[in-house]
Amino acid sequence: SFTSTSNTSNGSIGIGQNTCACGGSETGSSYEIISLSKLSNNLEQLLLDSCPEFSDAEIVVEGVSLGVHRCILAARSSFFRDLFRNENGNCGKEGKPSYSMIDILPCGKVGYEAFRTFLSYLYSGKLKHFPPEASTCVDSLCSHDFCRPAINFHVELMYASFVFQVPELVSLFLVCNMLSTD
Repeated sequence: SFTSTSNTSNGSIGIGQNTCACGGSETGSSYEIISLSKLSNNLEQLLLDSCPEFSDAEIVVEGVSLGVHRCILAARSSFFRDLFRNENGNCGKEGKPSYSMIDILPCGKVGYEAFRTFLSYLYSGKLKHFPPEASTCVDSLCSHDFCRPAINFHVELMYASFVFQVPELVSLFLVCNMLSTD
């Protein structure tokens, strides 16, 4: 735990005398939630900005190159940790390792939109709204729960979560789907 013997004087949120700042109290919990939310948003911004100067590898999905950060993927997925530890990938843009989705998957397919959703979860810890291609239908009478595009997206996202060894995403995905059908 962290304790302070004085209040901060720089105008920031201060921790009073002998007050725990890390969990344990209601105030500490809200600060922790705010900090974790900011961290999540900052890490997700790395993916959204896709600044080539900050990414250190790329994964090519359906012909589209996605800049990724190996340390984040390795920290969140033992599959990627093993991949990056054992394989350097092909030399891509700017000399960065490049991995093709076709080459790293043992079988099956994970499309661009499903992989972006998967990456967003790895970076932010949040399951985002599904892209329009997976959540809307050209048939206005369709609830879109059982359309081929929606099924394909869900299967690809679940497959990515399984193959890339992120079991909590499978669980979260199943819970969200159960809640949305109630």
